[in-house]
Amino acid sequence: MWRLDKNYLGLQHEVPWLKQLPSEYLRQHFRATTQPMEEPPEPRHLLNILEMIGSDHFLMFATDYPHWDFDAPDGALPSIISPALQERIFATNAAEFYDFDRK
Repeated sequence: MWRLDKNYLGLQHEVPWLKQLPSEYLRQHFRATTQPMEEPPEPRHLLNILEMIGSDHFLMFATDYPHWDFDAPDGALPSIISPALQERIFATNAAEFYDFDRK
């Protein structure tokens, strides 16, 4: 997302009707999903990426079901991800984005 913002800043005179950075529009209107959740060789790099993209609001769980190689929820996210962030990815982010009542 930083690249979108960087390129936009050099060309913003071409789109004067945009009032926010592209990353802000993405955060408001778009979500990414986890399928597949590729893990880098170094686990801390995954945590860095998740932090950079704002995964506590931007990332939602996806299984890719019914494909034969779909991600089962119990093994879809690496254990290095905190339980609080896993809860957001598995449920809270989707509930907030789609305005679901989770009662």
